[in-house]
Amino acid sequence: MGTDRCAYLSRLRRVDPVPKIWLALTALLLCVLVDSLAVGIFTLGALSALNLSLGGQKAGDLFHFLKVPMTFLIIGCLPIILRPIGTAEALWAFRLLGRWTWGVTAENLRLGLLVLCKAMGAVSAMYFLSMNTPMTDLTMALERLHVPRLFVELTELIYRFIFLLAGEAGRIRVAQEARLGYRDFKGSMQALGTLLSTVFVRSLRRGDRVFSALESRGYTGVLITLPGQYASGRWLYGLTAAIAVCQLLILAAERRLLP
Repeated sequence: MGTDRCAYLSRLRRVDPVPKIWLALTALLLCVLVDSLAVGIFTLGALSALNLSLGGQKAGDLFHFLKVPMTFLIIGCLPIILRPIGTAEALWAFRLLGRWTWGVTAENLRLGLLVLCKAMGAVSAMYFLSMNTPMTDLTMALERLHVPRLFVELTELIYRFIFLLAGEAGRIRVAQEARLGYRDFKGSMQALGTLLSTVFVRSLRRGDRVFSALESRGYTGVLITLPGQYASGRWLYGLTAAIAVCQLLILAAERRLLP
């Protein structure tokens, strides 16, 4: 998995994950809770810069991970920007079937950009956490933060079953390619349908075997993991406060509360 590879190679890999959680969570909450386009852009830029400078991530890898949600969000924001406008003054408009007037107004454009920037800012905060903290470190940090044990256990098991699902799908696809299942469009659609209908059944069976293996090794509902040795990450709390203050100052400046 791409983010796992980046997390294990990150310069922050050995830093205490709890401060990293608080940094990402604080930036994410402020970005989402305030209706500010500038704060969203700042959060996106600041957390991406931290990923590159502190985490040592490659710009190409970061852009690769950002472009997937960005494409999805752009498509999702189009209906917000382009909609029936009635008698409103439009920046650009056209008539649909000679009856309805569709177009882009200044307010709809501002709303669409606001949603896009807030969402991308939140995504960048989550990427800072996921690209610098392996999943095992994250679950142990959640235990230290007194997150309910059931939630942590479910997170660990779901994470494990993601790999089971991907592994089964990969093996089925290799077998299909060996039988020329993807030689043309029609064959590709048939092979894809077979893959989708088969992978979940096989994954459930594989999951049952994994759970049986856990029980045979004494699993009683709690996965015992030795804690890691981490470098102190207290300096990240100062960085968290600095980013939060910058977000609030940008919000105040955008709303013309500052001279």
